[in-house]
Amino acid sequence: MFETLLTLLGKASMTSNYYDQIMTICQQIQTLEWLLTPIQFTPITHFDPKVHTVDQKANLYLQQASLDVQNMIPIEVAADGNCLYNSIIRLNGNTASTPSELRVRSLIELVKNENFYHNRFAHIVGLVNEAIKNIASNFSFSELYEIAALSNVLKCNIQSVYPTIDYRSDLNITNNTFEHAQCSIASKTICLFWTHTESEIEARRSNAGNWSPNHFVPLLLPSDNYHSQNHLGQPKISGSGSTPTKATTKNNTLTQVRIPEFNADHNEIQPFQVPSTVITTTNEITTPRTKRRLQLAEACASVESTIVEHKRMQARERMAAKRAAATPEEAERQRILARERSATRRAALTPQQAERERTLARERSATRRAVLTPEEVIQQRTGARERSAARRAVLTPDEVEQQRTLARERSATRRAVLTSEEIEQQRLTIRGINATRRAALTPKEVAQQRTFAAARSMAKRATVSPVEAEEQQVLARNRSAARRTAYTPEEAKQQQELALKRIRLQKNDKNKKIVTKRILCKSVDVE
Repeated sequence: MFETLLTLLGKASMTSNYYDQIMTICQQIQTLEWLLTPIQFTPITHFDPKVHTVDQKANLYLQQASLDVQNMIPIEVAADGNCLYNSIIRLNGNTASTPSELRVRSLIELVKNENFYHNRFAHIVGLVNEAIKNIASNFSFSELYEIAALSNVLKCNIQSVYPTIDYRSDLNITNNTFEHAQCSIASKTICLFWTHTESEIEARRSNAGNWSPNHFVPLLLPSDNYHSQNHLGQPKISGSGSTPTKATTKNNTLTQVRIPEFNADHNEIQPFQVPSTVITTTNEITTPRTKRRLQLAEACASVESTIVEHKRMQARERMAAKRAAATPEEAERQRILARERSATRRAALTPQQAERERTLARERSATRRAVLTPEEVIQQRTGARERSAARRAVLTPDEVEQQRTLARERSATRRAVLTSEEIEQQRLTIRGINATRRAALTPKEVAQQRTFAAARSMAKRATVSPVEAEEQQVLARNRSAARRTAYTPEEAKQQQELALKRIRLQKNDKNKKIVTKRILCKSVDVE
């Protein structure tokens, strides 16, 4: 039940009017008297090694707390964001509560007595409405407001213990005992310790050199059984000539540390200082809180990418609306400016950057084309052809020749870096495209294409020198020979048949021309 209520409160905390919604839900929950029966909290006071586990990192931090609590033992609890409530549950010896129940009850207490908590803590830890919003989210970190509220929920005094690390005067409130409203001499008191899930070195390293707690653990008084099992008593000084030793732990293993012995001359006691031992563990600790932080970081990254993509879509929509409202003159002016900006940017790029830009552009184009439908592909090609035709129509002959030269250079550069397999693949692709295009042509268009090709070939041959013509012929023969060498017997036979057909067609054309010429000559003679 409390899990469901906490879910509702968490959803309310994410709205713009979160305070009003949380207050309304809390007021409705207060009407459920059968649900909010008083908690019978009977805390345990002593450590039991059969039930409890010592939090070794908190034990190190405890040595930097006040002297009156250094003999107490920190108990290990789950570090999942509900560590304050988990500590209360570990200390409760009677009823079994849940973190959700304690969180909801604390929230109701803060809402019910908001003015009291605001007047007492707002000038130290901030506004109470911000704390209410934070508490409504499950697994969120706890602060002083929750400790003060829990003391009234549990009808139990709570002693807050804070280590003297980077200590400031404003932290005095954290080393304090929070008494509940009906406090009396018979009231119980529990101890909660502010600590960290990592060592001080690691905590500072991950927080720009600063230290701040991120975990709560309960403190229990030691038992005689615990002392006898763990040898945590005072160091024993033997009367023999052996070197005194002190029991300590290193890397979670019990070790005897030698304490230097000083000779006392003339009953003079020589003071000595025992160096403190720091327990370090080499195993990497993966706590639920760490996992939750990683999940939160991934969620934040996903949200950021979604926001960025949403902004891009909005920018595209704005640009499309602006282009739709622009006149043809304005559109042309915008295109000219865009081309100039692109040319300026490209001129400042290094060859490596330019190649990287081209690669990225190709990848984006390939990705965009992959999601297009066949109709959209045809539409894109038609639009590209029309734009190319319109652009070529306004070019001068010199610009046309310059464009062709640049295209040849780009093609030569691109072909120079291709492997033999890539070249063959390119040729196969081009042949397939040409075959598909020729198959869709009408006989009239085929004849027109041949006429254009013959005219282009004649114009090209007319402008070459005899040496270049000879080179072209040699290259053509070599290509033909290489192509014929790669033919299979079936392909060679097919090519021969096609060649014979072409020869017959040429002979027929020649015979037709001869016949036509004779007819013309006869008609002239008759006249």
